[in-house]
Amino acid sequence: MKLDGLLREVNGREAQLFVRNMAMQPLNPKADLGSGTYYFSVKRQIAEGVVARVGVYGTGNILETVMGPGGELVYLSLRFSRHVTVRQLRNGKRIPWCDDYNRMSSVLLAPERPATCNDLRTILGAYSKETAPHTRIIDISEGGACVCMPEELAVPSFGGDATYLFFLHPSILPATVPPYVFLAKRAGFGKTVDTEGIAVRLRFQEELDWNARRTRLHWINVKGGSPRLRQCLLHYPDHVQDSEKSA
Repeated sequence: MKLDGLLREVNGREAQLFVRNMAMQPLNPKADLGSGTYYFSVKRQIAEGVVARVGVYGTGNILETVMGPGGELVYLSLRFSRHVTVRQLRNGKRIPWCDDYNRMSSVLLAPERPATCNDLRTILGAYSKETAPHTRIIDISEGGACVCMPEELAVPSFGGDATYLFFLHPSILPATVPPYVFLAKRAGFGKTVDTEGIAVRLRFQEELDWNARRTRLHWINVKGGSPRLRQCLLHYPDHVQDSEKSA
């Protein structure tokens, strides 16, 4: 049985799950009576003014079940296991992207963090229309993107912790509006849909602040998601979101 609901009255490793939906699942002969797996997400402040969604996975035991007057399951009392798996989740909508949405987009390697306008021009100047790697955005959210890219860009020879410079100028925006420019880190690999490239998941770390009119570039911490990009993505249809809380 799969239950979706809201966690309430959390006390240490124990909590109550108020049931909103339930669905029967195929019988698992290895399942232990009164136990199961759980998943829930919470928001955690990771820096001043920066909030990230964190997913928590593990196993737990059912201590008590409470039924309603019609025999429906109202809530469960649960005890979570000591050992859990935690991972950062994306914030907001994840948009399946297509070329028609682009005015311009590109992903380049940034061996060093560009600190000045000249540094940025140097990185861009190293590539021309003929030599720039062919990249294609598969999907994007305010916190990162999945991009299909050549192998030499996906797995650079100088290390696995490479920094990427991610550009995006959606066609929905006027040409006079500055593009989105992010510094990003590789967060893993996605499902490859292009035989000529590798799907790489990028997590945005910093965003170029175009409002800071000065020689030295001003980068904003966006590990919790880009507010500016979030507003833009509201105009596009998104994928089904992860269930907020379930057990």
